[in-house]
Amino acid sequence: MMEESLINLTDAPRLMADFLGRMFPPDLSWSLSQKRPFDPPLRIAGAMVAITLQISLLGTAGGMVGALILGFLGAENLTPHWVHHPIKIALALLRSIPVILLAMLFFVAVGLGALPGMLAISIHSIGMLGKLFAEACEEVDPGVWEAMDSAGANWLQKVRYAIWPQVSAQIFSLTLFRLDMNIRESAVLGFVGVAGLGLWIENYRRAIDYQSVATLVIVTMLLVLIVDQISFHIRRRLR
Repeated sequence: MMEESLINLTDAPRLMADFLGRMFPPDLSWSLSQKRPFDPPLRIAGAMVAITLQISLLGTAGGMVGALILGFLGAENLTPHWVHHPIKIALALLRSIPVILLAMLFFVAVGLGALPGMLAISIHSIGMLGKLFAEACEEVDPGVWEAMDSAGANWLQKVRYAIWPQVSAQIFSLTLFRLDMNIRESAVLGFVGVAGLGLWIENYRRAIDYQSVATLVIVTMLLVLIVDQISFHIRRRLR
């Protein structure tokens, strides 16, 4: 098996060059005059970008809300062992499930559209962000918490006034970082039927229209680059 793989590896550059050659030049046409299985990619790009952003933003927002709750409960310095230990195990299990598998499960459960992708990204984001939020809470200065505890404040009050001011900037920064990841993942989820840019990349690929594939890949790269630059400047202001 290894020898066959090494032999095939020698052909990889030629095959990759052949595949990339079929993708260029990208299809920048707008006219519907020629007969083709799907509309030109530029005609659908705007709507697909909007759907991809919708999946990413709503999925990230849902993941952040869930991660906030589980992150506070999963911090070792905020809850007893019998609370935070099971939560950390649950967060690890959520992170271990590939997001594409979650999308397939929700696709079967709720059907076509953007909802399966949004739910998959939300659940997977909870696993990652919940862990990071809990670690951020564990690194705070305990002085304010101990002072409020001695003054008789309840758990929610201590979290609100002792923990949140110290971790809020880091939480928003981590959420923006996850949003960057989710935009890329939402494009990949199109391969299992989730609406958005990825679905149309797969549609054009099946139609052997590689030039249209190239166009939507470029659109996806530009979208990721723009969102990355916006989130970078927001994160810099949060520091």
